[in-house]
Amino acid sequence: MISAKQEKDSSGSAASAILRCAIFGAAMAGVFAFLYASGAIRAARAAGPDKTTEDGVFTTDQAARGRAQYSQNCSTCHMDDLSGSGQALPLAGDAFMDIWEGHSVGELVDLVQSTMPQDKPGSLTPDACVDVVTYLLQYNQFPAGKDELKNDPDTLKSIIITKKNKSQTQ
Repeated sequence: MISAKQEKDSSGSAASAILRCAIFGAAMAGVFAFLYASGAIRAARAAGPDKTTEDGVFTTDQAARGRAQYSQNCSTCHMDDLSGSGQALPLAGDAFMDIWEGHSVGELVDLVQSTMPQDKPGSLTPDACVDVVTYLLQYNQFPAGKDELKNDPDTLKSIIITKKNKSQTQ
């Protein structure tokens, strides 16, 4: 027959073993989660964005439509040469790139859609906003391509606004 003391010791040992297994399991899960996340982060960095603004993500016809929309809805505040005035930020050159480099085209389209024109925010159609952004890209000397930029949120978010490589500008 097992004494009360032996039963207590064996149940204490069993509980202790279960606790050790649980701690070990949690520690291993943490290690695997860290390794998985590190691999996922490395893979995402290696893959980079699907596209950048250097990849010709709009057409010249689309940018021409964007220029017409810009002239009608944006130039009063941002000026014909996109230099900005007062509270209207410049939309060209270093001033534009200082703000937008590294951001997605989708972020820029969303900002235009939700806040512009300042006197009638949200009044431009989503397609008109995309067209205006293509004009901004063209004005900032990003290359046109053969396909129009579509108003698809996933596509827009996957295109990163990137400065021209120095080798391309020399």
